[in-house]
Amino acid sequence: MRHALAIARREIESYFVSPIACAVMTVFTFVSGLFFSNMLVHYVRQAALADSQIQKFGRSDLQLDVPTVVLAQFFQNEAFLLMLAIPLLTMGLVTDERRKGTIELLMTSPVRGIEIVIGKFLGAMSLYGAMLGVTLIHIGVLFAYGNPEWKPILTGYLGLVLLGGCFVSVGLFFSSLTKNQIVAGMFTFVVLLLLWVIGWIGNFSGPTVERLTSYLSLTSHVDDFLRGVIDSQHVVYYLSFITFGLFLTAKAVDSERWRG
Repeated sequence: MRHALAIARREIESYFVSPIACAVMTVFTFVSGLFFSNMLVHYVRQAALADSQIQKFGRSDLQLDVPTVVLAQFFQNEAFLLMLAIPLLTMGLVTDERRKGTIELLMTSPVRGIEIVIGKFLGAMSLYGAMLGVTLIHIGVLFAYGNPEWKPILTGYLGLVLLGGCFVSVGLFFSSLTKNQIVAGMFTFVVLLLLWVIGWIGNFSGPTVERLTSYLSLTSHVDDFLRGVIDSQHVVYYLSFITFGLFLTAKAVDSERWRG
């Protein structure tokens, strides 16, 4: 584990001198803030309209709990933005080692393949956690001007962490298969997009196919987290997905060491 932590520390350091990582974090922070502010303004206006309708007509069809509605939409938007950002952050995890010529040092070192993979994964997850940490500013705004429930916030972030772990494991796997960062990023994005929309296919199929596609879909398992519910079935699914992705990556790294 000591080797894995050393690799993770090196990955974190390389991220903060990487123009791609800095650009992705900057754009993500800006777009996330833009979406959040637009949502908040929209729902506040809707709530104000509902209040005026109640005062004027005695009723309104626009009953809104602004913090709850904003939080639900916020987490859904964050999940989508992260699906776009993670391929850019993971595409160079292994391919960059080949570009720099340091892959031979890793392959000939006494570090096991699984330690390399875990170290890379932890490094990417650290940056991912930093990106999520920036979004706490938005949550602070809700607490400053409202009284949101804290449980959906905690479970929502837990869901995003698990979902992000799946994104990173997929990106790490494709980064270990190719020498080209762009190819790794494209394959990662396509697979994540398929796993995102596969649940929609079940809506036009029979009940058996619907259950299967719903289970395979990455996003269908995060819905309960966003509602403040932690279901062990969803936790097991995400952890199993991450473990399987890291296992495949470790096998790919070991096969390259064997070929070398």
